[in-house]
Amino acid sequence: MSDTADPTPASDDAWEGPWRRVFRPRPVVSLIALGMLVVLILLGNWQRRRYYEATGGIAFHHKQHDELPAVTTLGGVAGTAGATGEALGEDMTRLKALQFRRAALTGTLEPDKAQLLTARYMFGERGYGVMMPLKVAGGPFPRVLAHLGWLPQDKVAAYLQEVAAKPERTVTGRLQITVSAPVQKPTGEFAGRPTWLRPFPLGMKAMVPGMEPRLLLQAGELAIGKPVDLKKLPLSGYAHPVRMHPNKHIEYAGTWYGLALTLVFVWIALSLKKIPLRD
Repeated sequence: MSDTADPTPASDDAWEGPWRRVFRPRPVVSLIALGMLVVLILLGNWQRRRYYEATGGIAFHHKQHDELPAVTTLGGVAGTAGATGEALGEDMTRLKALQFRRAALTGTLEPDKAQLLTARYMFGERGYGVMMPLKVAGGPFPRVLAHLGWLPQDKVAAYLQEVAAKPERTVTGRLQITVSAPVQKPTGEFAGRPTWLRPFPLGMKAMVPGMEPRLLLQAGELAIGKPVDLKKLPLSGYAHPVRMHPNKHIEYAGTWYGLALTLVFVWIALSLKKIPLRD
């Protein structure tokens, strides 16, 4: 029997020879990494979808608003005014043809049925958005809600009197579909008119019989952000429907995908185990 000692060290810590790395994923770490990877990829896909939705929305708005001629009558739109949320979907396809269309509708404004949008501050002044029904001739809609613009609070009463003296007008602006919950109620009252935080056509319809709750005529010829004539009241304008630039969504998607790729490299690094290389 040889008395020669075994050259193999008793433990890895005492090994002074070469080492090598082997891929040995840890179950707990792998499960955590897998869950985080799925979440990051889903977030990236979500932002990618938002990008296509935004670009599609811009293209649709450009076609409807910039390419098609202005609407001067609603007589070509079939359907009846919906009273409930379920009824709104019956002829929404026809209504979509009016979405974002420029319009110049002639009719009779009804200041006695005016509604106000409260908590609107512009140029350092508190004021109200003025909304009232516009009776239009012809077509299936007896009344369409018109958002006429913003007024300082001390000029609201005078403007309503001015409209009452000459209610027959042509309101120019942009048509848009708006569907809101029917349970909304006014937040208060100003100048004898109910006030709302924002337009709730279905809620307003309860106070204005015969009004079409699915269409809103947003008055104005200038988009918000462009110079406005402060002497011309009410101040009107409407914003582009896509607020965030589509490229922002691509940047966010790239961030989420980049984090997912980084996570994969981190998981691989944590799964590599250093072991001694023995004969």
